[in-house]
Amino acid sequence: MFTDTISNVFTLNHRTTPSWVIWIPLLTGILSFDRQAFPQGRELNTSETEKYRLPQATRTPASSPGLSDASKDNEQMPQTAISYAHMCEPELGIPPQINLDRAVEIPIYIDGKQVYGNFPTCDNPVLIGKSTVSGSVIQRYEGRTADGVKLPHVVWVAFGRNSSSSTTRVVGSVQMIGYNKKTGATAFFESGDHIAPWVSLDNDTWRMRGTMPWIDDPSEFNRAFVPAPMQCVQCHQNDPFITNSFITAAKIPGTDEPVIPILDATSPYHVIGGSQWDMRTINLKDNACFDCHRVGMKTIELFTQSGWDVNEHMPPDDPGSLSEAYAQLLAAWKQGPSQFDGAHWIIPPARGKPATIVGPDYPHQATFNRNQFTLGNAVPEEETQTLELLRRRYFESNRKYQEQIAQGRLTPEEADRELTKLLRQILLATER
Repeated sequence: MFTDTISNVFTLNHRTTPSWVIWIPLLTGILSFDRQAFPQGRELNTSETEKYRLPQATRTPASSPGLSDASKDNEQMPQTAISYAHMCEPELGIPPQINLDRAVEIPIYIDGKQVYGNFPTCDNPVLIGKSTVSGSVIQRYEGRTADGVKLPHVVWVAFGRNSSSSTTRVVGSVQMIGYNKKTGATAFFESGDHIAPWVSLDNDTWRMRGTMPWIDDPSEFNRAFVPAPMQCVQCHQNDPFITNSFITAAKIPGTDEPVIPILDATSPYHVIGGSQWDMRTINLKDNACFDCHRVGMKTIELFTQSGWDVNEHMPPDDPGSLSEAYAQLLAAWKQGPSQFDGAHWIIPPARGKPATIVGPDYPHQATFNRNQFTLGNAVPEEETQTLELLRRRYFESNRKYQEQIAQGRLTPEEADRELTKLLRQILLATER
């Protein structure tokens, strides 16, 4: 969600991608976060919150500190979406009900003209190794407690990603991200792979339509959503929201401001239930790439493989002017922070605490954050080779399957199943 900036991690996505990985990395922005939720989002939430009441014994006021820091350090991701909603309520209130009809459509353009359908190339591609499809939608909601009290320091973003190859069968996902801009508390909810019971597509524009189940029906909510099944920070690395020209094409109605909140280098960030997640990003002293935001290097790798050139887009006001700083950053990433003067790992500020430099004793190191290193804190060479082979196989298979689909030798559903298998292998490898 974002303006062409630099962020996150290498988690592949195809969509064919399983819906639980769809917010694939892009780059995070430069602007301040203090933007109002849409009026329609506020009104919708007002009526909806009156329907939902957690049992009094399990409710915690959203204004309370909730769990102690010590308890939060040992939080584990629950098994169901409704349990996760309970866990998140003290810091985020309750999640909104997602009505895709009221969301803002993400336009796609070719030569500056809005187009509809499934396109291999366009002016604002998704940059995740697959075609760009019209009809995706995004919406922002102001946070609220179960009693309907506004939480202006909390924002929820709902994202419906359309990845369909035709309007006859819905392929895609619906996600929610909740964010507390005071504490950095973040929640990720992901839809299952099958959203057809609730979502349909317009025949002419491919726009996603429908209303997702809500917490007033726990069993349906659990059927529609799951808590994060893997470390979402593999993609949402430098902050909760990913940005690129695709995502930021959706504007708050009547303005030129993106629907997606744009955070900065000082924005706090921690994941509720993700106490064991690898929250590190690389940092380089006096490097201008970090003036506006933290940097997730795996996103850069992914976007580059999709044909994106950092120096053609960054910084947004003067592309290419930081090419030397970027080259230095790449060198530090390839060598590893411990081998490069002035480079180090940081974890973002959170819960009122500042950003912190961490060393080789950081307990939550994950392969996705170190598989390219050749020195120092390198992973075993066989792991690196395995990941690289899987990654190459994914992109090669994606191209091959697209050709076979065009020739009528393979259905989109068959390609989806095969690419999903590959993606899951990659995710499992990066989690070790």
